[in-house]
Amino acid sequence: MLARLAAQGTQPVGLVIATMRHFRALHAAASHPDGPARGIAAARPPIFGPRREKMTRQAQAWGAHNLDQAISLLTDTDLQLRSASQNAPAMALVERMLIRLAMLGARR
Repeated sequence: MLARLAAQGTQPVGLVIATMRHFRALHAAASHPDGPARGIAAARPPIFGPRREKMTRQAQAWGAHNLDQAISLLTDTDLQLRSASQNAPAMALVERMLIRLAMLGARR
């Protein structure tokens, strides 16, 4: 999937930004005092339809602590991508980050 996105011209930083946006929305929902369902309902811009139910389930399953770790991992990867020194290809860094996120999600 990442190779296909790269072939279409998608930038690695753009993937990290989109992933960060999703995980921040999940974190806001999971941290809501009235529960994830109320957090998703309070999201701006509003989330509707089947996506709303999926995100509610994701926020409940991940929990605030794991989402904190995920956001930290995303921030570190973003900083690595934007730094002047590149030790690894950018898409490889994103691929490793996504694998780590998947492993973090499986540890719930």
